[in-house]
Amino acid sequence: MKTLRILVLIFSMIALWANSQSKAATDLPLTLGLPDLTGFEMDVKYTASNGAFVVDGLTHDYIIPSGDVGIAIQDSYNLSATITTNAILTGGTLTIKGEVNGGGSDTTLLTGNLTTGAAGTAFGYGDGGNEIFQFLFTVSGGSLASAFGGNGAKGGIIFDAGFDSNQGDTPFTGSWTSNFNSNGSDDGVIDAFARPVPEPSSILLVLAGILGMVARCRLNAPRDKQRMTMLLMQPKEKSWL
Repeated sequence: MKTLRILVLIFSMIALWANSQSKAATDLPLTLGLPDLTGFEMDVKYTASNGAFVVDGLTHDYIIPSGDVGIAIQDSYNLSATITTNAILTGGTLTIKGEVNGGGSDTTLLTGNLTTGAAGTAFGYGDGGNEIFQFLFTVSGGSLASAFGGNGAKGGIIFDAGFDSNQGDTPFTGSWTSNFNSNGSDDGVIDAFARPVPEPSSILLVLAGILGMVARCRLNAPRDKQRMTMLLMQPKEKSWL
């Protein structure tokens, strides 16, 4: 009974947490992973009239589990999306170019198609200062596609727009009904392969299954004990040699 009570308590706490998370619904549950492609000096711009959200930067580093490979030739790091004024992403692409093998010419390192849908599920934004943006994507090509799981693999992007009023930036206020831009802020950083983590709903399903199994075992225990008692009380047959 004590084990069941503990599991019920854990289930209730996670249910409350999941409910609070669903109400916030702007940040994506992403965690950074390797390999990773990073960018810098990016310019983020959003035009509310047509929903055009564009990020342009420079490819900075290619990091793998064994260390930083670096970028021999820096080239464009571009994310382009269409986001409606009610925060629905209807389409978009990711294109990262550069040179990592010292071949003397830049190439397309990674391309992807952005996941479409509402904020909080397909993309995220806000960190208290409305400078962090997050996107999910599916790998579609590039010379490093296999390193990132191959075409069809899932990944995510986290970047800091770094709005700076001293540079004439128009900050994002959390509303998609107004224009904003960062004018190539020097402190903007893009991390290019964050891993999606399990959603609260998935965790709740697993816990619900565990609770169901525990409850069933608890209900069956008295029956099993009764059956064993009855078997022990039955008269034993005599054995004749």
